[in-house]
Amino acid sequence: MTDVWQRLEETIERLSHVTDIKSAAVVRRDGLVVTHTLPEGVDPRIVAAMTAAIVGTSEMATVQLGQGRFVRAIVESDQGKLLSFGAGEEALLVALVYDDANLGLVLMAMERAAKQVEQILQEGGTA
Repeated sequence: MTDVWQRLEETIERLSHVTDIKSAAVVRRDGLVVTHTLPEGVDPRIVAAMTAAIVGTSEMATVQLGQGRFVRAIVESDQGKLLSFGAGEEALLVALVYDDANLGLVLMAMERAAKQVEQILQEGGTA
């Protein structure tokens, strides 16, 4: 299991170094933190719980509205964005990005990282 944690941490660390990404996290769909690079002063437990709620609600809304499968949630504020992607059946990938971020670059990096997280968890068990 340590290999799984190490690989997840490496994935998040690499994602956190992408230009325009402030920090990132892997959280479980039930709202528990797996690993993160969130800044000091930010409670990762609150971020994980709120992100799980946002994604869960968004997934239900897309189904109820007949809009197909949920892809990602983007929460915008005047100081940045919170992006959330599904990373398999058990996990979510979350990133805080700067307000003027190049979203194309960030979204590509997050899609790649979400697939890596999903693969790591499938190979090593659940988070």
